[in-house]
Amino acid sequence: MTVVIYFIKRDGTDKYKKSLISVHLILLLLLTVDIFLINLKGVWLDRLLIVAFLFTASLTFALYRKTLRLWQKLYFGFYVFYPAFAAATFLIDRIMFAIVASPLIVSLTIPEVRFSSKDYDVRVPVGIIVPMRLQLIKKGLITEKSLGICNDDDVVALDISSISIAKETKDSTNAIITSNDKTYQATFIK
Repeated sequence: MTVVIYFIKRDGTDKYKKSLISVHLILLLLLTVDIFLINLKGVWLDRLLIVAFLFTASLTFALYRKTLRLWQKLYFGFYVFYPAFAAATFLIDRIMFAIVASPLIVSLTIPEVRFSSKDYDVRVPVGIIVPMRLQLIKKGLITEKSLGICNDDDVVALDISSISIAKETKDSTNAIITSNDKTYQATFIK
């Protein structure tokens, strides 16, 4: 918008200079009063004052930057470049988070499913420092329930073809695991 006004008003811009700077200073005074002395009703009026303040500053800089003194260029230029600098700062924050967190995000992988049936899943949690173990999950309609974890090295390495629950208690679940036509007893501790 500022660029459009710059090209439209290029010939007669000097006659609006004093009024534009006056409006900017009045908005500065209103903002100062609003911040320190009174509160205007509603949030939108405060925001409207800030947007109008920044708009008049950027418009003054865009239209009169060749005729402004050095201190005026610094003052009005600050209000043009500060929002862009603030936006870039927030963007750099997100980019740096992505760079730093990407190794962590990559290491958070989905657990490996060793066996899946209509009622149960046997999963191996995957991660950087996770020990090899099996986790028995009972499937529900929308939810799932962990029936326990087995740390037995003989059972963890098996290629599971079926599983059946022998006994379920409050603290553990005993299961019979079939692998290569052999059966193994496994205890999954909650």
